[in-house]
Parts: sequence; structure tokens; C-alpha cells
Amino acid sequence: MDASPHVRPDRPRPPTVTDLLVAPELAALALLDAALQITIAALLAEHMTLIDELRPPARDGPVVDLADAICRRASSLRDLLARYASAVRDAARPTAVDPDADLPF
Repeated sequence: MDASPHVRPDRPRPPTVTDLLVAPELAALALLDAALQITIAALLAEHMTLIDELRPPARDGPVVDLADAICRRASSLRDLLARYASAVRDAARPTAVDPDADLPF
């Protein structure tokens, strides 16, 4: 099942208390990510033919075709959530201060 294009184990770490102080929305986004991960797993368990990349999902009917679309979109959304969390963490990092930045010359 790990070979499926729907399964992506490389997820960011859960938000820390410090992360949540800076960006509380990361809590809701972490929950959404977990729900999407479970949704993908459940749909793959129900429709095992989705694991076969060479078999068109439409061949197995509209339910499997829609399950495939949900898995693909959920996977894309999980990628987007990971990018957002990473961007928020990067933005919260203190930047190096240039001691000469305020010199008038």
C-alpha cells in the first residue's frame, strides 16, 4: 500500500506550544491533515484497486472513480497544509539583525 501515489508519509511534525502561540491556526490545520490522512487510508482499504496505478479507477465504476478523486485532492491539500505550516514557522523565526543597518552612511 505504501507504493500508492495517495500515501505520503513525509508529513511535518505536529505544532508545538510555541508554534501555537505564534500561529494558533496550526492546531486546526494539524487536525485537518490527520483527518485527510485517515480518509485516504479508509478509502484505500475499501477500494484496494486504487493502489494499482496502471488500472484506471473509472473502470471500477463511479464510486471508485470518486474515491480516487477524493484521495488525490486530499493528498494535494495535505501538501498545501504542510507548505503553509512550514511558511508560518519560517516567518516566525527571528531574523538576524545587521548592526550596521541603521547607520546613515
